[in-house]
Amino acid sequence: MRNYIYSALFFILLNNSCKAQNPILDIDTPKDNFIGVKGAYYKDTKNVLNGYDGTYLYTSGNTSLKIKLQKNIKTSMNNFYYEDLIVGEYQYIENGVEKVNTLSKLTSTSNNNSISGSLILTGTEFGCKDCKPDEKRLRLGITSSPNFGEMDVRKTTVNGKAAILVVFWWTGPIAVKAGDPMPKPAVIKAGTYTMIKQ
Repeated sequence: MRNYIYSALFFILLNNSCKAQNPILDIDTPKDNFIGVKGAYYKDTKNVLNGYDGTYLYTSGNTSLKIKLQKNIKTSMNNFYYEDLIVGEYQYIENGVEKVNTLSKLTSTSNNNSISGSLILTGTEFGCKDCKPDEKRLRLGITSSPNFGEMDVRKTTVNGKAAILVVFWWTGPIAVKAGDPMPKPAVIKAGTYTMIKQ
């Protein structure tokens, strides 16, 4: 009987020590050199990522941009730490011609989405001159192979409808070998898009 008690006590202590080695941190916790703490879970403890899920549409004439966003819980992009993320995919139609459509890639199990991130910006930080001091918005990464860039996403309303204000910019193509031609620019033009929730 004493052996069963010792065995149970051993497993309880082992379980508690394992939990201590895998801390739960808020997603706003800075990651040293963008590396993070091994085994940690960067959790959306304040629910800042809530309310971005859904399909958003920008239209101008016969040009449109559709983005689908969703919140993924405890995702590991690098098998080093876990985090809550906003991920997404998009469709871009220019002058009635579909240029790119990645919408079918959006699943709850994928960790290789065209849009992803969880960087929370507050107030006027990084260029939002008309943001309120405590207003939160997101900075996400976006890829349009072989190009990559970033996008700021800010919640807003347009004519009483939920919307997001998205600012895109491209930072460069994925590494190009010496002698290879430069890749074509990304199909989505850099700029600001007001997108209505569908």
